[in-house]
Amino acid sequence: MWRRFGALLIDVFLASMLLACTVLAWSAWSGDMPAWGSRALNSAIAAAVLIALLLMVLLDARLQGTPGLQLLDCRLVDARSGQAIGLGRSAKRTVYLLLAVLPLLLGLLWIGWDKHKQGLHDKLAGTLVIREDYALRSLQELAREA
Repeated sequence: MWRRFGALLIDVFLASMLLACTVLAWSAWSGDMPAWGSRALNSAIAAAVLIALLLMVLLDARLQGTPGLQLLDCRLVDARSGQAIGLGRSAKRTVYLLLAVLPLLLGLLWIGWDKHKQGLHDKLAGTLVIREDYALRSLQELAREA
C-alpha cells in the first residue's frame, strides 16, 4: 500500500507540473495571466486533467504503469494472467478509478484492507499492481505464497 501511495504522490506532483506548464503556456499565448476562477484558468485546468488521464491510460497499457509506479518498481498487470493490460482495460480502470475516489477516497483506501492490495478500481478492471521482483516469479510461485 505504501509503495502505491508514494507512486500516487509522484504522479500527482507530475500532473501538477503539467497543469502549471499548461497555465504558463496559456498565459504566454494569450498575453496575460488568467485570474483564479476565470473561464480561461478553468479551461486550462480541464485540459491538463484530460491530458493527464489520457497519459495515464496510455502509460498503464503500454508501460505497465505510470511514472510513479515505474519509479517505485511496480507493474500493473492482468490479475489472472500476470500479463500487460491493453488500452481497453486501461481505459476502464481509469474510469473506475475516477468512480473509486468519489466517495471520500474509499475505493482507494480499500487497498489497505484487501488481501491482494487491490483498490475497487483494480477489482472492477481485473488488474493488480505487483512489485517488479514479483513479476520475475511464476504465477504458481505467487499463488503458493497467497
